[in-house]
Amino acid sequence: MKIFAVVNGDVLEDLGMNTTPTLTRIHFLLSELKKSCKVEVLSIGFRLSSKRGLRSTIYNNLLKSIAALQSALLMGFYRPKVYFAYPHSLTTPQNRVLFRFCRMLDLDIILDIHDTMEQGKAVGAGRFLLKEPQEEYFINNSTYVLVLNEFMWSHLKERYNIAQDIKAVIVPNAYEDSFCKLYPHAYMGVEGRFNICYLGGLTKNRGIDILVEACQGLHQKFPYLRLYIFGSYQDGSDLQLRNAIERSDFIQRRIVPRKELLSSLNEVDLFVMPYNPMEPYMNFSSPTKLYEYIGTGKPILCTKCESILELGKDGGIVYVDNDPVDLEKKAEMLILNPEIMEKLSRELIRMRPQHTWGERAKTVYLALQPPSGTIL
Repeated sequence: MKIFAVVNGDVLEDLGMNTTPTLTRIHFLLSELKKSCKVEVLSIGFRLSSKRGLRSTIYNNLLKSIAALQSALLMGFYRPKVYFAYPHSLTTPQNRVLFRFCRMLDLDIILDIHDTMEQGKAVGAGRFLLKEPQEEYFINNSTYVLVLNEFMWSHLKERYNIAQDIKAVIVPNAYEDSFCKLYPHAYMGVEGRFNICYLGGLTKNRGIDILVEACQGLHQKFPYLRLYIFGSYQDGSDLQLRNAIERSDFIQRRIVPRKELLSSLNEVDLFVMPYNPMEPYMNFSSPTKLYEYIGTGKPILCTKCESILELGKDGGIVYVDNDPVDLEKKAEMLILNPEIMEKLSRELIRMRPQHTWGERAKTVYLALQPPSGTIL
């Protein structure tokens, strides 16, 4: 099986200084299809200029156009299945033309949906790089649609009246094998230390405000407590919250490239994912961070977003209300009862093998197989 990926091929080779979950998903899902499923993944790599200005804009667009032309030639020659990450691949005009070219050649299109238009409204300033008619067109003209969970797919089907012949494949995010290698054993507490950690962007509806408020209360009771935030401020983040974080003497915010992330989590005791479940979009999400939390095997506190309640049904995750008082109460319970923390960790270690990128790639590979009896 051949898959042509309409992404910058350099991402498949090395994530470099990447810090985004979008490129993380593209890199590991396609890499595991190559490694675990023996799929031949083709792509065109190119190096864009990081400079600003008219000259760099013209240069970058020329590179994208050349890459698109090369891509079209390879598609016509090999007739592979064609992978587009949504919206990442389709934010450039050249790739939108390639999508229509695939339709013209009647090639199988794999649309891997990372986010939808609701994301811009839910966590940012309301901007999205594509328009609603475009989103509807790309979904309805794909052969396979990879979606993060059933909740997202049900919502999209209702919103866009999606055709019945489009095959949906549920492919949540995951973590890479190196997590298990660095954190092979269950968590054991360290007396006099309690470090809470959040990974990801700092925007509205991600619950950073209730996390900070809860940790302020906890720090008064446990002066050794620290809150580590690995992420950057993005559109929609609150200025007052920024000040509370940057001026705190127990909160540390850092931005680290992907290759340094794993080792940076060594002294974390508790991970938190405090997304606001009252915002509908957050109930469709499948955050990469949550699966990476699972990959470490360290205890997790999480709000009650519908799409991720199923993950903790067998234990390993403590769910909290969308409220700083409840978050503080549950975290304090864990601080005072390290044996509960260790039990949670053992449960996560038991469940984590099913949430690797290798397992996700197998799901995709099986879904792409032709029906039994089909003559190719």
